[in-house]
Amino acid sequence: MRLDIPLPPFLTLMAVWAAVEAAARALGLTVTLRTPSAEHPGSTHWHLKQARTPGVVEATYWPQQHQLWLSIKPRAVSEHTLELAQKLRAEIERNLLPKA
Repeated sequence: MRLDIPLPPFLTLMAVWAAVEAAARALGLTVTLRTPSAEHPGSTHWHLKQARTPGVVEATYWPQQHQLWLSIKPRAVSEHTLELAQKLRAEIERNLLPKA
């Protein structure tokens, strides 16, 4: 399952990183992995987990394609991970909005 997150134009790598990681902190998630993705050269891939709750939400930012998305592996899809992914998406989108 994949949830695309629309990105405003002209974002820097650090702005997207900050938005993802601030959203994780705001929701009490732990970053259990941060690594480049072999499938998407030049990208950053996170695994985000909530305490002892089963399931991981993955985030991938691919700057060369100006794409950011969340994903959940099919075997990990549950009501909890779907709800968590939706909350994470909303928080990331809020963090990416220009500050007035």
